[in-house]
Amino acid sequence: METKKIIRLGTFALAMASAALAAWATPQWSNVTDQRLLNADKEPDNWLVYGRSYNANRFSPLKQINAGNVKKLVPKFAYSLGSLEGQQVTPTVNNGIMIVAVSQEYVDAVDAKTGERLWRYTIKLPKDIGQYACCGLVTKGVAVYEDKVYVAALDARLIVLDARTGKQLWEKKLEDYKSGYTLTMAPLVAKGKVLLGVAGGEFGIRGFIQAFDAHSGDPLWKTYTVPSPGEPGYETWGKDSAKYGGAAAWLTAAYDPELNLTYWGVGNPAPWAHEMRPGDNLYSSSMVALDLDNGQIRWHFQFVQNDAWDYDAMAEAVLLDVKRDGKTIKGLIQANKNGHLYLLDRTNGKFISSEPFVNVDWGTVDQATGKMLVKPGKKPEMGKAAEFCPSYFGGKDWAHVAYNPNQKMAYIPSIEMCVSLTDEEVSYKRGSMYLGANGEMTGPGRGHLAGVDMSTNKVVWKWQNASPLQSSSALATAGDLVFVGTLEGKFVALDGKSGKQLWDFQTSSGIVGGPITYGVDGKQYVAVVSGYGGAFPLWAGKGVPEHIKKINRGGTLWVFEVRD
Repeated sequence: METKKIIRLGTFALAMASAALAAWATPQWSNVTDQRLLNADKEPDNWLVYGRSYNANRFSPLKQINAGNVKKLVPKFAYSLGSLEGQQVTPTVNNGIMIVAVSQEYVDAVDAKTGERLWRYTIKLPKDIGQYACCGLVTKGVAVYEDKVYVAALDARLIVLDARTGKQLWEKKLEDYKSGYTLTMAPLVAKGKVLLGVAGGEFGIRGFIQAFDAHSGDPLWKTYTVPSPGEPGYETWGKDSAKYGGAAAWLTAAYDPELNLTYWGVGNPAPWAHEMRPGDNLYSSSMVALDLDNGQIRWHFQFVQNDAWDYDAMAEAVLLDVKRDGKTIKGLIQANKNGHLYLLDRTNGKFISSEPFVNVDWGTVDQATGKMLVKPGKKPEMGKAAEFCPSYFGGKDWAHVAYNPNQKMAYIPSIEMCVSLTDEEVSYKRGSMYLGANGEMTGPGRGHLAGVDMSTNKVVWKWQNASPLQSSSALATAGDLVFVGTLEGKFVALDGKSGKQLWDFQTSSGIVGGPITYGVDGKQYVAVVSGYGGAFPLWAGKGVPEHIKKINRGGTLWVFEVRD
C-alpha cells in the first residue's frame, strides 16, 4: 500500500514538473502566412505588421488594460539592448516571440513573456556608413513572413534571416550607399512581395520604391519617385533638376487588399533651395498609390508644390472609412509636416479636407483643391531668410499617428517649433549633403499629442509636453487608451476620449521608438523601446530644450503588465 502511494506521489510530482516546464517552455515560431497578414486585425495577441495591420492604424483590440486599471501598470522586465544609438524601432510579435531591430547593429529575438534572448543577429555595416546617413544608425523595424525575418540594412541591403535561428539566408543590394542611398524603414510584405523605399533625400539621390520576391529575392518591379525625361511629371522639374531630385519614400507603406494599392508618402525634393528646381517637382512631397502587382502609379496627390520648407510628405498613410455629408468615404489621412491633417479619398487621391493641428503661420490650404496658399515673405529665397512655423521638423515628423475606429479618434504626436531659413547655391557632389539652405530654430521646441475627432474633422484635445513629440509614435487600444513616449523618457497613458493623463513611467532614456501591445497566455502586455538619438539632437540646434540635453543614451526594451 505504501509503495503504491509513493508511486502515485511520484507520478503526481512528475506531472506537476512537466506542467511547470510546459508553462516556461520556449515559444515556438508560428508560420506567418499571407492569410494571417491579411487578417492581422483578428490576432489581438500578435503584432505582425509594422503598423499592426495593413491599414497602419496602430490600434489594438486588446482591452484587458484599460482606463480603470492602467494605474497598476508596472515593469514586467527591462531588456538592455547594448546600444547607444537612437532606438526608433516598433517591435514585432508572433506567438510570444518578439523581434527587435536594435538600431543598425543587431536584430534580437526575445521571449515576449520573460525577456530571455532567443537569438541575436549582428548587422555588419561598412565602417564609413555614418558619413552617408543623415540621422544616425537608425532603423524602424523588421518585417516577418512565413519563417523569415526581413531586415533593411543602412547600406541599402535587404537581409533575410531564418526566424527560428537568426541565421542569414540571403541578401540583396538595392543601390550604392556611397551615393547616399540608405535604408531606415521596416519592410512591408504583401502577396509574397517585399516592398522597400530608399532614404537619402538630403544627398541628391533619385528616390525609388522596389519590390522583391519574398522567397527568391528576385527583383519584381522598381518605381522611381522622380520621373525620367519623357515620363509624366518630368516637365515639373526645371533646369534638369530631376537628375538629383531626392523624393525618398523612407517610411513603411499602408496597403488596401481590396483595391490592391500600396500607399507611400514621398519626401522632400533636393536641394532645399527651391529656385534651383523651378516647377512643382512631382512626385516629391506627395502621396502616391502604387499597384502592388506591377508598381504602376495609379494616382498621386501633392501636398507641397515646389517645396521650400522641407515639408516632405514621407509620413505614413493611415487608412480609415469616414462619413462626410452622409456618405461613407474610403479615406486616407496623413498628418503632414506643414501642420495640416489631410483627408484623401484612397480610391482616387481626391482631396476631401484638411485641418491644422499645430500653430501654422505660412498661410492656409485651399479647401477646394488642397493646395498651399503661402503668405508673402514665408518662402525662403536665395540670400533672404524666411521665418515660418512649423519648422523643417514639421508639425509632425515621422512619429506615427494612431487611429481608434471605435471612437473615430486619431492621435497625432506633434511639434511646436519655428525656424528662420535662408537658401544658398549648392553644387551636387556624389555622397555629400545636397542641401542649399541654412537656418536655425527660433527657440526651444515644445510638443503635444493632438486628439482629432475624424467624424467632425476637429482637434478636440491636446496633451501638452515640454519637448516636441518628435519621433515616438502613438498606440491606441480598445481599452480606450492611447500611449505615447517623450524625449524626456516618460512613457505615458492617456484617456483616448478626453486626453487626460492616467499613468506615466520614467524610463532610462528618451523614447523615440513605437509602443506596441500584445498578449501571451491570456495576459496583455505593453512594450516600448527607449534610447535617445536620431535626427532631433543632430538637426534641431536651438530647438533642443536645455533639459533634453541632459538625457542619457542607451537602448532598453521595456515591457509592462498590470499587477495587483
